[in-house]
Amino acid sequence: MQGKAPVDLVLVEFSGNRFDGRVLDELERLDADGTINVLDALLVSRGADGSVEWIEASGADERLDALVGEPAGLLSAEDAEAVAEELQADTAIGMLLFEHTWAATLAEAVRGVGGHLLDWERVPAAAIAELAEN
Repeated sequence: MQGKAPVDLVLVEFSGNRFDGRVLDELERLDADGTINVLDALLVSRGADGSVEWIEASGADERLDALVGEPAGLLSAEDAEAVAEELQADTAIGMLLFEHTWAATLAEAVRGVGGHLLDWERVPAAAIAELAEN
């Protein structure tokens, strides 16, 4: 990672600690297409008995390990502990840190004509849908 594209941290909650591979399939597709580059991933889960465990990408799944590659160490035990505090029993949170690789070439083109980024805002899809209704 060279720091030329925006990076997002996404937290996804999974009730019942259920995973069937569909999310990983999509992450692999987005990576293969050059849309994103997965920098790091953690899975934090709270069992029905209240016990908490967290797993780095390398310990979670061979496919996720290959997608992340050498763990960047960007997500840490402190990150896992912070989300675990609010986690309900029998629930998991996937923490995914990824670079928007598609934006790197756009940024390069903007810089090539002397432009520079003034602001970058994330607008939730629900907000856009609400505006479209009005």
